[in-house]
Amino acid sequence: MVSVKAKGYGKVILFGEHFVVYGLPGIASGIDKYVEVEIQELKDTKDIIFDDKVFKEKFTLKEQPEHIKSKMLKAIIEGEEFVTLEGLKIIINANLPAGGGLGYSAALAVAMAGALNQIFELGWKQNQINEAAYKAEKITHGTPSGIDNSCATYGTVIWFEKNMKGGENTIRPFKCGKSLLCLLVDTGIKHDTKKAVTMVRENKEKEPKKYNKLFSEYKNIVSKAKKEIQYGGVEEIGKLMNQNHALLKELNISTKEIDEIIKIATFENARGAKITGAGMGGNVLILCYNEAQQNKLMEMYATKNYNSIKIKIS
Repeated sequence: MVSVKAKGYGKVILFGEHFVVYGLPGIASGIDKYVEVEIQELKDTKDIIFDDKVFKEKFTLKEQPEHIKSKMLKAIIEGEEFVTLEGLKIIINANLPAGGGLGYSAALAVAMAGALNQIFELGWKQNQINEAAYKAEKITHGTPSGIDNSCATYGTVIWFEKNMKGGENTIRPFKCGKSLLCLLVDTGIKHDTKKAVTMVRENKEKEPKKYNKLFSEYKNIVSKAKKEIQYGGVEEIGKLMNQNHALLKELNISTKEIDEIIKIATFENARGAKITGAGMGGNVLILCYNEAQQNKLMEMYATKNYNSIKIKIS
């Protein structure tokens, strides 16, 4: 039996939440948590069988053609005229949490595109897998930025700038000089990106002077952050994360849970800590000194009923 496997990586925003909406640069990164798709060739049926071990669901393409995964599959191979979709089992596994703003759907799209590339011997390079995954992401998100699928494909750090004229966004992967050991702490509150973005926009319209100053300060932070990430200046990256978080607090997207998580990290002398994602819930990213600090913080957060996972950015 022919069987192939491919992975798509999760993502975190290192710098730039909300600021990227207004055309300022942002830095995101793939992480070492992933979605894995295995595709097996089946000889005894022509069905396409989905076996999702994460969401505990099993169905065929024929039974549920409008299911999100069915639509993603069709979007990925659209335009490949020599591909016949039949006699396949698509098995989905993951160690990446779904629904926490960590780019789960993009990681799935990239893993699916990568596995289809292998099983059908399409000869796609990484950038073509990324493009195919972006088509699938449009099914899920309408007009995605391209950040999530790029992080999922390359698994590394990317520089992002939104094209404010509506053209293609700038997405450039770059090298991380030194691995960053981090902890992702879940506030337990589901983040609402749309609500947070709308609130920031309304406040910006009310206080343009204040917000222009914050935006100017952020621009300095992100340009320094890129250099420090490239050269492996971990100590400096932590300080810049703290500065970025202070600006995000000024945008009023922190909560008492986020504040508590940050307070614990600061008390334990973590290198840096900040909101990652839209805020008003979701996750907090903590840059640690070593694995011992990761473990100690995990225990401390568990006593406060916060779930956390270790991640590595490299």
